[in-house]
Amino acid sequence: MMYERSELFFTGYDGAKLFMQKWSTKNAVGTILFTHGQAEHSDCYHRLIDSFSGTGWSFIGWDLRGHGKSEGLRGYAKDFNEFVSDYSIFLDKCLSLNEVNSKPVLLLGHSMGGLIQTCGLLENKYSEKYPNIAGQILSSPLFGVAIDVPVWKDSGATFINALLPKLTMSNEIKNEQLTRDVEVMREYEADTYRHGRISSGVYLGFKREFPIVLARASEIKLPSFLSVSDSDPVISSEAALKAFDLIDTNIKGLKIIEGGRHELYNDICRQDVFKAVIDFADQFRQTK
Repeated sequence: MMYERSELFFTGYDGAKLFMQKWSTKNAVGTILFTHGQAEHSDCYHRLIDSFSGTGWSFIGWDLRGHGKSEGLRGYAKDFNEFVSDYSIFLDKCLSLNEVNSKPVLLLGHSMGGLIQTCGLLENKYSEKYPNIAGQILSSPLFGVAIDVPVWKDSGATFINALLPKLTMSNEIKNEQLTRDVEVMREYEADTYRHGRISSGVYLGFKREFPIVLARASEIKLPSFLSVSDSDPVISSEAALKAFDLIDTNIKGLKIIEGGRHELYNDICRQDVFKAVIDFADQFRQTK
């Protein structure tokens, strides 16, 4: 079953022009709304989407401000909360579509997208506002960092944010930390929409939200699935597993990949991860 792909733009919370795209299938059983991670974009999920071909699920993804085809200085946001505000508008737009709001919806967030999704769920109670949101999928969610951040960057982030708020710096992430697949690494190197930049406002927002997520994770009642490496080189696997354990639902799925890299959907283990994600999603498909 082939997807019909379409592109459109929507307006962020402050008027920024943000990109989104749809992969639609006829007689869909539901829709998966996904949010990418820091420094990547929505086209990076083509392998995941292809793996769902024939299952009946449609997809809608978007590019964060400063990423992909969306407006903004690469890697920049004034504060992490700008992403969360934009995410709320993205969900409202998607869930106003007849083909989406009449069937089950799953929310999917990878890495920083997982943090954005989680903060949105906690702050805006989407699952109460939209009863057809049936569950969520988390891929290597950013609930803590594993990557070594230089001391001067970490300790000086507040000063930099006050003095040069639009300065973006390296996120310290290398392609070999994202995947073990050499062909995928070459794809990353040729991808002009990928970047390695991050602003101090976003970084400080991470640090602010990490303890809040762990303190409030039990407020999330949605059925949830988590895929994560046992030793992710970018995010804290320990924090991801701890937060997931606190989510208050009896419907959970967990896939831990031994030795996996950060982007499991693009790692050499991806077929096993895809199967687990599809099996989880299959519980919520609309019966015909």
